[in-house]
Amino acid sequence: MQDNCYKEAIHYYKPIVKKVGDDILSVTAIVLTNLCVSYIMTSQNPDKQELHLCIVNLVIYCAKQNFEFGISRIIRSLEPSGKKLEVDTWFYAKRCFLALVDSLAKQMMVLKDATYTGIDDFLDAADSQGKTVYTSVESPGEGQNSNTVSREARLLKRMFLKIRE
Repeated sequence: MQDNCYKEAIHYYKPIVKKVGDDILSVTAIVLTNLCVSYIMTSQNPDKQELHLCIVNLVIYCAKQNFEFGISRIIRSLEPSGKKLEVDTWFYAKRCFLALVDSLAKQMMVLKDATYTGIDDFLDAADSQGKTVYTSVESPGEGQNSNTVSREARLLKRMFLKIRE
């Protein structure tokens, strides 16, 4: 991955991933990340969507329980939240945050204060930017409880605050 050698990285990492077949989570996170980034940087990612990198970061690190780094990548990849915060990215992001809350509640891990600060800042931004971003692709009807990213971000922040007590 050094010196923008993305094509060489693909040549190196692709056989490692192919070797495991369907058991992709047995591959280390750094191998998956480097391969995905190499595909993206050489415009070989499947959908060529701007949000593809966001979802790659969300899934790889949190599936591997590498929350400290994964959460920082999630936050960074969803910046600016006004452009990238939408139903799909929020769907995956909130699951990673909920998995982190679960691990913290079970006292399986401890986070640095700086990580908590980053989470708080991100959830505050999601709260302010997500007032009109609904958490379902279906449009809310009148009288229905319409969940927005803003509302769910506030709920997540409350969970993190409770855990720190």
